[in-house]
Amino acid sequence: MSSHMLPDVTVITIGLSDERNPVLRPVGAGWTVSVASDMKPQDDMLLGQDGNALTFMPPVEEGLPQVVALDDPDSGRRLLLGMTRSGRIQKTMRRLGTGFAVRSSLIGVVIAADADTIELRQTGGKLVLDTTGPDSFPLMASNRLQPYGSSLSGVSLSAGKPEELRESLRRSMISAALASSGDRFDARMRVAQAAARAGNGPLLGEVMQVALQDWPEGIEKPEARRLQQISAVLNARPGSSSLAEDGGNTPEDQLWRGMMRMLLPSASRTGQAVSGSDENDRLHTADLIATGLPVLQAYAAPLRDRLLPPAAQWIARYGGDSATKILDQSPDNPQVALARALLAARRNAQDAEAKLSVLARDPSPLVWPVAREASLRLALEKKILSPQAVADQVDSILPALRVAGREKAGRIFQLEAFMKGGNLGAAASAVQEWSHLYPDDMAEIQPQKTDIIRRMAQSASSGARQNMDEVAFLKDALVHAADDTSRRDIFDGLARRYEALGLPDQERETLRSLLACETGSKAMDVRIRLARLELDMGDLKAARQDLAVFAEGSPDAAMALPGGSSSQTVEVALLKARISLADHRSDEAAGELATIRDPRAWDLRAQMAEKAGEWSRAVEALLPMLDGLPTGADDTRAQLSAEQQALVLRIGGDASRAQDQQTLKNLQTRFAPLMKGTSSEGVFRLLTGGHDEASPPVSAGG
Repeated sequence: MSSHMLPDVTVITIGLSDERNPVLRPVGAGWTVSVASDMKPQDDMLLGQDGNALTFMPPVEEGLPQVVALDDPDSGRRLLLGMTRSGRIQKTMRRLGTGFAVRSSLIGVVIAADADTIELRQTGGKLVLDTTGPDSFPLMASNRLQPYGSSLSGVSLSAGKPEELRESLRRSMISAALASSGDRFDARMRVAQAAARAGNGPLLGEVMQVALQDWPEGIEKPEARRLQQISAVLNARPGSSSLAEDGGNTPEDQLWRGMMRMLLPSASRTGQAVSGSDENDRLHTADLIATGLPVLQAYAAPLRDRLLPPAAQWIARYGGDSATKILDQSPDNPQVALARALLAARRNAQDAEAKLSVLARDPSPLVWPVAREASLRLALEKKILSPQAVADQVDSILPALRVAGREKAGRIFQLEAFMKGGNLGAAASAVQEWSHLYPDDMAEIQPQKTDIIRRMAQSASSGARQNMDEVAFLKDALVHAADDTSRRDIFDGLARRYEALGLPDQERETLRSLLACETGSKAMDVRIRLARLELDMGDLKAARQDLAVFAEGSPDAAMALPGGSSSQTVEVALLKARISLADHRSDEAAGELATIRDPRAWDLRAQMAEKAGEWSRAVEALLPMLDGLPTGADDTRAQLSAEQQALVLRIGGDASRAQDQQTLKNLQTRFAPLMKGTSSEGVFRLLTGGHDEASPPVSAGG
């Protein structure tokens, strides 16, 4: 290692014995040098063109670059050193021009110059290579030196004063109008370039359309592809999905690739969508945009002001740690204020609500609706507002969200609020409205639509009007159902709503369709529902046919526990018993119920005995149902529900008719304390004789 003292700088030379490439990292006021193989090198400088000059911009702004001129100790050639705290010029970025050469450098840029008129200077946080003096010449006039920064070269988007941008656009339009047929395409490209710098999306789109219609072969020119990308982004019209992959791997290429991906739904990105999930895809898009975000600072102000807000907001919403770090390091300006507030809300920062509240009062129609939407999202997450209140407020700002380009996101947010509040009817209406507004974008709400159908299959709504609306929604969904699972849920939901609306014929037809989609145990459940419905409709023959497929004498019929969940066999036995009773076949019904221990079976057996006037058998059938009731002797604070009181009175009435004194005495001992003070107390005392222990109980038979 050796050092060379110069008036303004000290040159340190480090010799390496092998071909390993050193890595320099800024630390404090100096640098560290490492030759470790796993050290990540510095990011590349951004090379661009500004008029006839070359520009070099560091990827991260850490202080102003410094410029030093010195003579090369080996060749004697004049060296211009542009030193930055970040960024490098790698070997693949070397450039050779008239009188100068851009060499590779670990920190900053090194220019070998043959003429004193070539100057490297620092301005606006970037390095500019140009010529000065009376003998100066346009450095980029011949265009033999293609600037690094975009594989779609030839498009200059650099900054300029407003009057300069307007004058450039005016001159280019005049030039295009007067151009010969052979030069017309290039002249129109200059108009498109000037329109892009001015942020004039409609004019840019019109010029590109006319130019490519006049000469379709021009689409192969790199500048035409870049201008197509700019037109698509400024006009929010993605066009061909192949534009999202145009360009190389420079930061500017990745910026435009990410901006194009913002416009495309993931399903439309043929060949370039990131595998895994939509979340990974959005994360990758944010990384692309963040990589080229510093490039925007070199663009003309009108174009930068159009691109920076959506780019920064995408990073804030979906970016990972590396992407959001670049956003944090971006210059603080009004264009990124909203993005930083969104990022604060995403991070659950304490000042997020305050930032969004301030921006929600901003007069700009591109700012306040987005801030208000984000504020409502926070209110829903933190349960400050009810889901229905959030949905209502989102509905009121939908027109403003349309102006801000967030209408789709706002509608999806409103749909999620409806679902979180359990308002399936409103959620279904929101899906139908989406299908009318965005028929080509149904894939964006397919997860929510599937969830709505799944919930509808579990239960029906309470109101008749709401059920009718949901029937219309489910019928429409059935037309577009893509798989058997969706069809099963739709048929199930329709059947439950027809049941709630009292439409048995439609319910039966729907259950038949559902049965055709089901297999195994679920198909048996549908048959049980069908048989129950047909029994209520009085179609006993159809009900018997539906139950005929079930095997008889299955052992689990006798294993159903009192009060427990019954198996399919128990359900079938109960239905067969009810069908036999309806068909006046009491013996068959008794045979079906003989081996079943289930409260519903006991109730049916009691009904049969009561109808036949066999009161002792009725009491015998009902007594097991008392096992789960509380005992007054054990807990005087226990209470009987109205249904439990009715059961006790029913057993007491049957026992009174059967002159079963022992059962009446047991009822008196067990339930007298629990009946005291209830509306059933008088009847209970009358049945059991509790009002006068010396008198025998009165017969319920009169």
